Amino acid sequence: MRILKILPDGDKPTNHNYDINYGVWDKIIGDYECLESFNADLDEYDVVFLPMFKRWRDHTDLLNRIKDHKIKKVMFDNDTCYRSFDHEYYQGIDYIFYRGLDIDGKRATNGSLLPWSVDHTRYTPVYGGDGVSFPCSISDRYPLRKKINKIIKHSLHETSDYIEVLQNSAASIHTNSDISPVVRAKVLEFAACGTQIISNKCWNMEDYFPDDLIIYFDSIDHLSHIINRFTPNVRIQKRLRAIVEDQHTHDIRAKQILDKL
Repeated sequence: MRILKILPDGDKPTNHNYDINYGVWDKIIGDYECLESFNADLDEYDVVFLPMFKRWRDHTDLLNRIKDHKIKKVMFDNDTCYRSFDHEYYQGIDYIFYRGLDIDGKRATNGSLLPWSVDHTRYTPVYGGDGVSFPCSISDRYPLRKKINKIIKHSLHETSDYIEVLQNSAASIHTNSDISPVVRAKVLEFAACGTQIISNKCWNMEDYFPDDLIIYFDSIDHLSHIINRFTPNVRIQKRLRAIVEDQHTHDIRAKQILDKL
């Protein structure tokens, strides 16, 4: 099976999110082609990997050309929560790997949920740690984060600093959003660094870790209480890291993808 992977020029391996979005692609044998300067011969391939919806806004003609070709079309879409799987964009796609439900709370009939994965070798665990960190972005899309930011300030870092912050933290705060109440890839990064996970309730946390390993909060006051009294549990930190190694690496996810195909 010959696989072609179309990678947008802006999604560079030096970007932190590259590993989250495409690290699993790198574990699957195939050729890469740049979306903006596409020049591959589709007749030479059996399967084509397509990036998410918003990467195609200025490339509709190419997408339609690919859809009209006999090649098997596999979409990797990380932001399905903003539209319906009935949207014409998804028509002509043979299989969709998606991170969450669509805007109507439905699953794709021609696809399956693809849990996040990480390159666990990038995150050396440091057990114990001190304090609680909140490494995320703050915007109107995440009203809960804006409330949390009033009791513990968020922080954004370059990749190396971000990893060091997690390694030195006893726990870190994860949130979903009202738009998409699904787990973010951050939980795997936290766990890979030996950091405990504090989170609000998410639709699919059980796809990653059992509930007894997660510290859930249900209000800002509750979260404040957790932060002020938090002490690390090294046993839990080690279990979280072990689960990442056993279930959520790119190699494991790549095998699951190929089994589906």
